[in-house]
Amino acid sequence: MAERLEVQDPDALATNPRSRPLPGEVWLLIALVLSLSLAWYLHTMVKLLMESPFIDFAHYYTYATVVAHGLNPFDPAAVAQVDGLLGIRRAGAPANYPPLFYLLMRPWTAISFHSAGVGWLLASHAFLLGSFLCCRRRFGSASALRIAMVAFVALNYQPLIEDLALGQVNTLLLLLATLAWWAVQAGHLWVAALAVAIAPFIKPQYGLLLLLLWWTGHRRVLARSLLIVGLAGTAGLVFLGPALHWEYLQHLLSLSDAFYIRTANLAPRGAFLRLFGLSGAGSVIADGLAVLVAVALVVLAGRNIPRSAAPPSPAGDWSWSLALVGIPLISPFAEEHHLVILLLPLALLLDESGGMASVGEQALLILCLVLLATPYSLDRFSIFHQGLPSLLANGKLVGVGTLAWILIRRLRALRECAP
Repeated sequence: MAERLEVQDPDALATNPRSRPLPGEVWLLIALVLSLSLAWYLHTMVKLLMESPFIDFAHYYTYATVVAHGLNPFDPAAVAQVDGLLGIRRAGAPANYPPLFYLLMRPWTAISFHSAGVGWLLASHAFLLGSFLCCRRRFGSASALRIAMVAFVALNYQPLIEDLALGQVNTLLLLLATLAWWAVQAGHLWVAALAVAIAPFIKPQYGLLLLLLWWTGHRRVLARSLLIVGLAGTAGLVFLGPALHWEYLQHLLSLSDAFYIRTANLAPRGAFLRLFGLSGAGSVIADGLAVLVAVALVVLAGRNIPRSAAPPSPAGDWSWSLALVGIPLISPFAEEHHLVILLLPLALLLDESGGMASVGEQALLILCLVLLATPYSLDRFSIFHQGLPSLLANGKLVGVGTLAWILIRRLRALRECAP
């Protein structure tokens, strides 16, 4: 012990803020803030259990029941028959998930909808806990202060509350994305491959992760993922038939611009459609700008994401994070609950993995957190639905773009520091 005390440099401790212990008053403030956040969060969860109809989970439950009865989920008469049988309130969308997803959700239909809804809410928290444990396995030395920062963001993250209130599936996608990131960095190839392969069967836009594996040189993980995708796709065709998959593709292609222009759509295409409108050349301009944004993001990512980085490495962390941020920016449709996936890059930025950030980057991160985590409802007012005023309702889109820029800066800094 005496030897350890001798090697410590008091001057170094004085000049390095991260080495100095925090005053007791600061810890008291942290404990107070976290306690208030936790109390608010638990109160919200109790309200959800008592009041929320979990309408998106009811959608999964209804269409899984349709599939379980051997009916066609794209047949309105069959769906109406099951609606009459169940008598639950659900999201009014048609079967807009990959057919295999409804097959995988069938076990939930073995119990009553109320019990299944409560179970899904608990499962969503288990998915969150699993994501946190993956981060802890990757960065076991994170300080208590940084863990508290991540917990504070998660407890006050409006997209997460939205996801849980709807009974959405984004916490499961967060777990799969986090598990795949951790497994790639830790060298568990089959675990990473399985997590990446499952995600597109929940939401197809997560196929972007397959492209990331190819770009970053993780070809063995990619080969395993494609094998699992092929096996899962074959199983879906065997159990559900090719006709159902064809109808699903036709549904995706038949969606009109009126669907994408909704104020709930946070994607750049939705923002441009609201700005320029659907009449005349407005739709053409909006589509052109949306494609331009997507191409620009892909080019920026390609210029900054290294083609190979031996795991584990910060470059792998930021590359994976940028791909996750790119999903809602490239997708033609993204709602607030889709932003749950951004909890992983936000947690990594708040962790010690990236090193000390500049004051400017810290300010950008705070701006990003405020825009993403804060609830606001300008879309309740019709004036913000179209035209120039609609730009003011795009705060969360600006937050996503800011997060992408922070990650690109991190990757550039790593590239400049590379020997």
